[in-house]
Amino acid sequence: MSQLSATSAQRTLRTRIELFCAACVPVGMVVFAIGLAIAGYIPPPPADDTPQQIAQFYQHHTVLIRFGLLLALTGFGVWGPLVAVITRQMLRIKPRQTTLAYIQLGGGIAAWQFLLVPMLALTAAAFRPDRDPQITQALHDLGWIMLFMPFTPFVVQSVAIAIAALTDTGTAPVFPRWVGYFNLMECLLFLPVGLLTFFKAGPFAYHGVLVFWVPFVIFGAWLVVMAWASYRAVLDEEVAGIDGEAEQHGV
Repeated sequence: MSQLSATSAQRTLRTRIELFCAACVPVGMVVFAIGLAIAGYIPPPPADDTPQQIAQFYQHHTVLIRFGLLLALTGFGVWGPLVAVITRQMLRIKPRQTTLAYIQLGGGIAAWQFLLVPMLALTAAAFRPDRDPQITQALHDLGWIMLFMPFTPFVVQSVAIAIAALTDTGTAPVFPRWVGYFNLMECLLFLPVGLLTFFKAGPFAYHGVLVFWVPFVIFGAWLVVMAWASYRAVLDEEVAGIDGEAEQHGV
């Protein structure tokens, strides 16, 4: 009996940790969005601005940019915990999709780098705002190009989730099928960002509709959907575990 109680306690602790990891995502999203807004990055300065215009932007808003980027970095801290919960829940899918779960994990880890490193590049641009405008512009471009153009890990991660969700044959699927279709839709909407390297103005520039606004909105929606789906999956697993124990004891 004591062993069963210990197992139940361990499961409850794991459930609480995973629920917290999923539930903290909306908070991180708000912190990140507020940080970008404070920094004046919603939307970012146009890609076709001159080096002098970019330098003036950093010179006139230096403190706000630094503080906003600090908040954005802090907000992205929720990404890793969410990816961890998604990975563990994917390992529950029947038939067992170990490869897809680890592909998602690898994609998520790589994607985390492309969420954090661009904020550091932009911070470097704001660190010495009185330097040569050409250097400030180069760091500014580097930050936004690194944030949007590396769509590959995000797409790979979403495709892995989609395939796993759509091939789940369990009586109680871990993720609803519509979550799989949503991940496929996200992949399609992310693909245009690869064209930003050819444009400094228009919808394909890094401040344009198809590179900034659409991915920004769809990425926020993806975080909400996957946080909710993961939270629900953890709760379902906990209920199934309690029911299983009750059945073993004839309750």
